[in-house]
Amino acid sequence: MTDAIRVATGAHLTYPHAGGFHADGERLVVVRWDADRSATGFVSVPWREPGDADVRELCAVPAQARQEGTVWFDVARDAERLAGTWDGVLHIMDLADRTAAPEMLYRAPAGRALQGLVSISPAGDRVLVSQEAPGEYTLLEVDVGTGRIRELQTREWWANHAHYCPADPAWIGYSHEGPTKSVPDRVWARHAVELPEGQCVLRQPEGVCFGHERWAHHAVGAVVVAYGVSPNGPRGLYWASPDDPAGRLLSRGDRYWHCDISRDGRRAVVDTSGPADRPGKGWENADGISDILLVDLTDGSTLPLARTRATRHPAHPHPIFTPDGSAVLFNDLAPDGTLSITRIDLPDT
Repeated sequence: MTDAIRVATGAHLTYPHAGGFHADGERLVVVRWDADRSATGFVSVPWREPGDADVRELCAVPAQARQEGTVWFDVARDAERLAGTWDGVLHIMDLADRTAAPEMLYRAPAGRALQGLVSISPAGDRVLVSQEAPGEYTLLEVDVGTGRIRELQTREWWANHAHYCPADPAWIGYSHEGPTKSVPDRVWARHAVELPEGQCVLRQPEGVCFGHERWAHHAVGAVVVAYGVSPNGPRGLYWASPDDPAGRLLSRGDRYWHCDISRDGRRAVVDTSGPADRPGKGWENADGISDILLVDLTDGSTLPLARTRATRHPAHPHPIFTPDGSAVLFNDLAPDGTLSITRIDLPDT
């Protein structure tokens, strides 16, 4: 295990396939909590600095959103712009203007609801959001400059986790969500020219349960977890892409849970559903423990980085790489229930 540095206390990261970095990658937007585990607002912190240094208040989270539970958001990789949904509205916010407030970009019509996970394009000019109605899940793309709405896909099954592929945002990944043991086609992609109707891009072997895909910065494809609850194997971390729907095993592991991939594509990071050094798979003998493992994608070997605890959202570790690949950040749950964001500096390779 490596020395841990606390970056922010009483706060959590956004979802792993989204982003929170801004100011040329030097600052990080996070969600702050209060004592009763309600989200209270967005703040920006310098992730290289320890101990809540230079915290910038961005905006409060409205009461309705606080009651609904976890609040997610996404920050554009190459623009000072944040997108998020709360209170049935898709919001956009200018992070370069420290006096700016969130502005409404789109409101769901009556009888429909917006999912909490959104994705903003690297340039910050488009936002993906999923809209739900009974038996209908529609992926919308909203033009930030004009407010124009495009309906990209509608599915009768639970479609979510949509996000732009950072390597080529013309590609959009999304998931067929649901019980992992009964959904045989989790990983989907859409391209306006090459796959305009969308298609499953990972053929799942019988008894292998995939999820928590994260599309990559260095190539059109995604890292995907084969969960420990899979009846069959091999379990672990896989690579999936439209060019190779058979998939490719990257690293074996019986407890992998969430994942991220470095921007250069050389390393991955995973958290686990239980101690990585304890016998068992999935949540067997887990005791609420989660380990953070660095994965070398040349040979699939792992290096333990940290150990934390995990309960319900947002107290999942959700480890991510910093933009320069020098460190990993994760949500760190202390035994007393305090949730913090912790940094682990990585060894050079």
